Amino acid sequence: MAKTNFAKRLLVSSSLIGGAITAQAITPAMAQLDQIVVTAQSRAKGLQDTPISLSALPAEKITETGIQKSEDLQFLVPNFTMTETGIATNLFIRGIGSGINQAFEQSVATYIDGVHYPRAQQTRSPFLDLERVEVLRGPQAILFGKNAVAGALNITTAKPTEEFEGYFLGSYEFMDEEYILEGAVSGPITDRIRMRLSGRYRDANGYVENLTLDRMEPQREDWLIRGQVEIDLADNFQALFKAEIGEFDVMGRHIEVIGEQPSIAPGPFNGLTFSQILAGGFGASPTVLNTTFDGKRSSNGDFSYNDTTTYSAALTWDAGDFEIRSTTAYQNFDYNELCDCDFTGAVVFDALLQEEYTQWSSELRVTSPVYDHYDFVAGLYWQTSDHDYFDQIAVPANSILIPAINAVSPGAGNLVPDTQASRQATTDGDIYSAFAQVNLRPMDRIELQLGGRLSHEKKDGTRTLSIVDLDFQPLSMAQFGAPLVYANLFGITSTNLANLGPTGAFFISTLGELPVAGSLKETRFSPDIKLVFDATDDLLLYASWARGYKSGGFDFRANNKLVSPTLADAFQFGDEQATNYEVGGKLSIGSTAEINFAAFYTKFEDLQISIFDGVLGFNVGNAAAAEIMGVEVDGRWAVTDFFTLSGSAAYTDFEFTDFRNGQCYFGRTPDVDLTGDNIPELCDYTGNSNQLVSEFQGVLTADLHYPVFNGYELSYVTDLFYTSEYDASSTYDPALVQDAYATLNMRLGIGPENGGWDLALLAKNLTDKQVLQYGGDLPLAGSTFGAKGNYSFFSQGRTLWVQAQVRF
Repeated sequence: MAKTNFAKRLLVSSSLIGGAITAQAITPAMAQLDQIVVTAQSRAKGLQDTPISLSALPAEKITETGIQKSEDLQFLVPNFTMTETGIATNLFIRGIGSGINQAFEQSVATYIDGVHYPRAQQTRSPFLDLERVEVLRGPQAILFGKNAVAGALNITTAKPTEEFEGYFLGSYEFMDEEYILEGAVSGPITDRIRMRLSGRYRDANGYVENLTLDRMEPQREDWLIRGQVEIDLADNFQALFKAEIGEFDVMGRHIEVIGEQPSIAPGPFNGLTFSQILAGGFGASPTVLNTTFDGKRSSNGDFSYNDTTTYSAALTWDAGDFEIRSTTAYQNFDYNELCDCDFTGAVVFDALLQEEYTQWSSELRVTSPVYDHYDFVAGLYWQTSDHDYFDQIAVPANSILIPAINAVSPGAGNLVPDTQASRQATTDGDIYSAFAQVNLRPMDRIELQLGGRLSHEKKDGTRTLSIVDLDFQPLSMAQFGAPLVYANLFGITSTNLANLGPTGAFFISTLGELPVAGSLKETRFSPDIKLVFDATDDLLLYASWARGYKSGGFDFRANNKLVSPTLADAFQFGDEQATNYEVGGKLSIGSTAEINFAAFYTKFEDLQISIFDGVLGFNVGNAAAAEIMGVEVDGRWAVTDFFTLSGSAAYTDFEFTDFRNGQCYFGRTPDVDLTGDNIPELCDYTGNSNQLVSEFQGVLTADLHYPVFNGYELSYVTDLFYTSEYDASSTYDPALVQDAYATLNMRLGIGPENGGWDLALLAKNLTDKQVLQYGGDLPLAGSTFGAKGNYSFFSQGRTLWVQAQVRF
C-alpha cells in the first residue's frame, strides 16, 4: 500500500508541475522544427521529401517514451499492431498481417541495418542503441523485399563515431519491480578505425499472479550485446563489421481465463463450467476456479527461451559520385518453449515447441547521384535459409484426460499416459531478386518514380508426426493403440495409424496421411509507380500504385487435413497478393509546422490465414479476398522554441469480400459446407473486418523542453493514445471484443541543457487500462466437455519508472 501511495503522490506532483510549465511555455517566440531524416527510399532524405506514408521515431523519442521493443510502437504509431500469443506473434499494418503458424513469413517485413529478419518471433527482441525506427505503411516490395506486402519496419542502429562518446541509461519500475540497464561507448581506435560497443540487460518480475505456482508472471530476462567496427580501407572505401548476440527469455504468460459458460453436453458434466468440471470432477487445483479478469491466473507454468546471433559486413565504395554498397549477413535464431496450452492449473496436456532458423543473405545496391533529370537505385539480392521446427503435445501420467477418456471408453485412457504427439517440419528456401527504382524528372516540379522487383524463390518442405513416449522412444506394446486415442480425441493424425488395421485406415482417410512433402517455385514481379508533384516549395503531393506478393509455403502445425481432400493438399498454401492505390501529401508551414496525409485503397487476394481446428491445432489456408481503405494524417507544430505539439490519426475500413473458410467459435453454428457432404464445417465471415483492426486510432503528443536556471532544462512529455473497438479473436467471438479505450503516458525530466545527464520520472498507461490483446476458445473445453470458455491475453496496467541517463 505504501508503494502505491508513493506512486500516486509522484504522479500528482508531476502532473501539477507539467501543467504549470506548459502554461508558462506557450508564449510567442521563434520556433523551428527539427528535421527528421529517413532512409525509406534508400537515400537519406527528410521525412517531408519522402512520398510514402510513414512514421519515424528518432532515438530521443524512443528513450523518452521507454520503448523497449517493436510491440511498444503500437501506442505511438496508428495502424500498427503487434501482440504476443501463446505460440506465436501477430504483426499488422493497416489491418494486414500473418496468422499463427511458424511456417508463415511476415507480411510486415522487419529490416535492421538493411538485413531482413523474417521470423515473427524475432520481433520480440529488445531494442538497443538505435538511431531511429521507421514504420512504412503499404506494400514496400522494391527496396524492402518480396514479402513486405503490408509494410515494413526499417530499424537503424547507432553507428561508430569520429569522436569519443557514450552513454549509460538505468531505469527502474516501482509498481511491478522491473529494471533495465543499457549503455554504449563509441569512438576512434586509430585515424582509420572506429568502434562502438553497446549492451542491454532487463529483469522484470511480471504483473499477473499465478495462483497455482504462487509467483508473478510473466517474468522476463533479456540481454543483448552488439559490437561494431568501421574501417576506412581507402579514402573512398569503408567496411562496417557488426556482431550481435543476445537472449530474451520469458517465464509465464499474461493469460487469464474468462467467459465460462455451463456445459451443454449431455451426461454427468451438463450444467457445469469447465473449471468446475476440472476441480470437482477430476480433483484439479482449486485455483482453476478463478475465471474472472482480476490480474490472477491458474497455470502449471510456461516459458519461452530465445537466442539470437547476427554477423554482418557492409562494404561501401564511393565510386565517383556513385555509391556501391554490399551487405552480407549471417543470422541464427532459435527458441525453446513450453506452453501450458490448456491455459489452466489442471494437469491436462503440455505443448512444447522448438524452432531453429539459419539464414545467409547478401545484397549489392548501387545508388546514383541525383542528376537534374533523373537518378536511380538498383541492386541484386540473394538469400538462403534452413528452417527446422519441432513440437510435442504431451500427456503426462497424472493428466485428467486419462480418467476422462476412461469414463467414456473404459481402458482407452490407459493407453496415453506419458505419451506425446511429436511433430517435425522443415523448409529449405532460396531467393534470388533483382530490383531497381528510377526517378525521372521530365519537367520542373514533376517526378515519376518507376520501380520493380523480380524475385525467384524455391522452397522444399516436409512434415511428419508420430506418437511416441516422453523420451521420444517407440510406444510399448501396452500402449500400441494410443495413436487411435490421439486421432479420435484430438483430431491428430500420425504415422502410427498405418499399422493399426482398418481403424487406423479409417482415421487416415478422415484426418490425412503422413509424412507429407512438397516443393514450390515462384517467380513474381512487383511493380511500384509514383507520380510526385512539388506543388510549391512547401507542398509535395504524390499518387502511387504498387503490387506486392508474400510467398507461399508449407503448413507446419496442422494436426489434420480439415476440409482439404488430402493432407498433401492441406500441407501447401499459396502466396498472397496486395494491390495498393494511394494519394498523399507533405505540407510544411514555414519552419514551425508540418502536416502529412495519405488516403489508400488496398485489394488483397488469397490472404494467408491460420484456422483453429476446434480442438488443438491450426490449419493454414488462403482467404479469398479482402479490401482495405483508409486515411492517415500526422503533423507537428513548434508552438514555441520550447514547446511542440504533434499527433497522428488513422481511419481504416477493412472488409473481407470473400471469406468462407473461417473457423467458428464454440457455440456458433457452422454455415459453410466446403466438402460437399451436406454437413457445414466452417463459418462465412465475408463482410467482417480482420482481427485486431481498429476503425480509428490516434496519438496526441505535447513535448516541452524549458530552460529553468543556471543552464538547466526541464522536460515534460505527454502522449495520449486512443483506439476504437476491435475483435481480439480470429473467430470473431463476441465475448472477445475489446471496447474503445485511451491510454496516457507522461514523462517529467530535468538535466543540463548540454545533455550531459538527465533524471526523469516516466509514467506509462496512467489510465491503468488492462486491455484484451488476443484471445480464443479454451482448447478441449468445448470440443471435449461441451463447456465454452475463453483464454485471453491482457496488457500491463499502470507503471511508474525512474530513469537516469549520463552521456559523455
